Amino acid sequence: MTERKIRLVVSDIDATLTYGFSGISEANRQAIIDLQESGILFGVASGRGYADLKNNETLWDLPKPFDMIIGLNGSSLYDEKTKKDEQFFEIRVSYIRQVVEAIDSLGLDCHIYVDGITLFSRVSERYLKIRNTAHRSFAVAEDLSDLWQKPTAKILINVPDERMDEYRGYFKPVLDRCEGEVKLIRTSPGAMEFVPAGSDKLYALKKYCERYDIPLEEVAAFGDTTNDNEMIAGAGLGVCMLNGTDDTKALADDISEYEAKDDGFARYVYKHILNG
Repeated sequence: MTERKIRLVVSDIDATLTYGFSGISEANRQAIIDLQESGILFGVASGRGYADLKNNETLWDLPKPFDMIIGLNGSSLYDEKTKKDEQFFEIRVSYIRQVVEAIDSLGLDCHIYVDGITLFSRVSERYLKIRNTAHRSFAVAEDLSDLWQKPTAKILINVPDERMDEYRGYFKPVLDRCEGEVKLIRTSPGAMEFVPAGSDKLYALKKYCERYDIPLEEVAAFGDTTNDNEMIAGAGLGVCMLNGTDDTKALADDISEYEAKDDGFARYVYKHILNG
């Protein structure tokens, strides 16, 4: 792999910077600190909302804030310099209803982000686990219709990885009725999300880079799965984690030598970016 000048590093969180519910490792935390101390900008890109992602600066005990935050799979962008969180895409209410009712008909629960709150369709094992480990505001819908009162940027379901193709087939008629405005993607192990068709992490990354005259060739992007694909393919250096999915590995310029659970991000940063 050819070494190159890097001005911005942007990384997915789940199964890239962290693994499971274990939080960030000390090695990955120090790598972020060292990147920023060296003058390289650092940002995160995730399916979560801005407030949840911003909170990681405190949870991870970082001395400097993230320079930028790509949230909701590219539907939002927070810029630390301007202190503004921009929204680019949302799913319209009529389509949310169709998707949520289809999910509910299978006996699955789902959740959305609305008004800074993670709203669940029902109390479930997943809800209880996230509520007890995550640092964000939660609520459970009193009625299923509570989920389609306002537009949202994502609808998340938890299904086993080995059944994702099966669920894609089931939800295809629903997506067809959404007239190409909604897509279904894998976002982390055991998770799929219905998101606006126009949204992806590269869209928000381009917005940030254009603002500060950063060529995409001078961006390193790290990720592990389908919702990282456009960002991995578009960055000058796209790195898929060793634990990543085959579709993402196929688009990457490089693959980390170690998995996320073994500090693959930090090891790669020190070997290939902070190596001189």
